[in-house]
Amino acid sequence: MLAQTNAVATAARRAGLDGTRPFAGQGMAPGEFVRIVRPLFETWDAEAVTLSEGTAEKVHRGLLVSFEGAMRCNNPPEPPLKEPTGVLTKDPYLAFSIGARRVVVTFDPRWLTTATATTTLHEAAQEPLVFSGIGTVASVSAGGRIRISALAFGQPETLAQAQLEYAKQSLVPEPPGLTWMDFRNELSKSELSQLHLGQSRERETVSRKSIALLFDEDEVLPGQIDRDVLTQVSRVVPEYRRDLGVAVASLLFNDNGVAVADLAAHFLAREPALWKTLTVPGLTTLIKSFNIAVSTVSGLSEEQAADLDAAMRETVSSYLGCVEVDRNLPLHDRLLPPYDDYHVAGAELRLVYSAARRLQDEANGEDLEEPLNEWRERGLFRTVAWEEDLEQSAAEERDESMLIQAWLNSQSE
Repeated sequence: MLAQTNAVATAARRAGLDGTRPFAGQGMAPGEFVRIVRPLFETWDAEAVTLSEGTAEKVHRGLLVSFEGAMRCNNPPEPPLKEPTGVLTKDPYLAFSIGARRVVVTFDPRWLTTATATTTLHEAAQEPLVFSGIGTVASVSAGGRIRISALAFGQPETLAQAQLEYAKQSLVPEPPGLTWMDFRNELSKSELSQLHLGQSRERETVSRKSIALLFDEDEVLPGQIDRDVLTQVSRVVPEYRRDLGVAVASLLFNDNGVAVADLAAHFLAREPALWKTLTVPGLTTLIKSFNIAVSTVSGLSEEQAADLDAAMRETVSSYLGCVEVDRNLPLHDRLLPPYDDYHVAGAELRLVYSAARRLQDEANGEDLEEPLNEWRERGLFRTVAWEEDLEQSAAEERDESMLIQAWLNSQSE
């Protein structure tokens, strides 16, 4: 049975797949489901330990791991696909080595797509093929053999395949700065190593950046993103370096006849490249599958941005990934919040307001001390106070003046 997370269930419905039944006997639906759901593994919200020589000695039963390697298939499945017997000499499984350790990946063949069951695994029985996937450690033997029960596995999508899929969906010209990195496979250790190398080089610079952190809006309560972001900001940014702006809002992508893949590409691509952890296939799937919220954080160094991303992945289950903000990009300017909700200055948290918003709150009888007290009780910052955003106040005053002038002009006609 498929794990019924919101995104997986949505993908199954779109593909016409019955998630309570094995793939066998469901026609073309399993293949369409796999096509839709593949990029979700880039944004898998559970932290899987990458299986490597360094981590193989520390794995234990029940641990979620990601794996990749050239594997041979033993006992490749034959139709009709049957339930596993639990006997390794009879059931199909993948096998490969990590250092001196043998790794065995077991799976239920009834959940395989037809192509995987009848072609790919039989080819892997003849010669090793590269597979990657996610699974749970079922056992670790006294001799060091690791047995993994696969949750999902397959041959990694190549960059060429990902780019071809984007080209097939795209309806507008490709944005400047779109590179192979925007189509990388998050489950591929080789591509991840190149990503980390590129980002480690970027850390050598000291320029300050704004980043947009994306969240699954359906998984959070009101105010939760604010608390999560400010908590992690206080962890990763030293007090003496804090001069940060933070805002939180819904991220509402509107296709307006444009392919979702185009929205993802134009949101992520720029020349020179934006710092980001998201990919075009991954963001495309997120837009289709989630209601997305965003928190922008300005004033971070590249190293702090990377540390904040790592902290969010470690502690916040609703977190989906991030991208550097460039207000010169039309989608960033149109979709991201224009003004900050918070200003973090050293050990002080300042709640930002505009003159118009303050007048509205006072007219509604809002208790202006209540939000201050809520943050004081959390103890993250030494002091908490209000701060007026003079730029926002001036902009709202100009807008109001224009509305009044337009009304006066209409009355005089």
